[in-house]
Amino acid sequence: MLAACSQIPFGIQEPQVKVTGLELLPAQGMEQRIAVHLGITNPNGRDLSVRGISYNIGIENIDVLSGVSSQVPTLKAYEETPVTVEVSANLLSIARLVQHFSQRAVSDRVSYNFDAKLDFSQWLPSMRVSEQGEIKLQY
Repeated sequence: MLAACSQIPFGIQEPQVKVTGLELLPAQGMEQRIAVHLGITNPNGRDLSVRGISYNIGIENIDVLSGVSSQVPTLKAYEETPVTVEVSANLLSIARLVQHFSQRAVSDRVSYNFDAKLDFSQWLPSMRVSEQGEIKLQY
């Protein structure tokens, strides 16, 4: 039992996640799917095996896109791993976002946030990661 406990990794640093691109996928009925391209950097000296990921994307602090995936590759040590996940649009949140923009003047930038929970193996606790930024709108 003591040998098994010695295998529990301590001092694991949180991976960094950045959104590298968005891509509209063909609509399926009333549902619009979007591919989100991510770069997940593992700052640790060991590979991290990911069982799954759940994620939300918000615009102007309104969560509008969400999804889950169990198709995440192993995060190689000291590398950035490209990951593509699909999200679906929350129609009620999109209506709130339209209302938000109709009540305020749209600036040349909108803020976004990306929040994800990475679920690792049974010996490593889940980690939450997030990224915030602005998207410049081009007219």
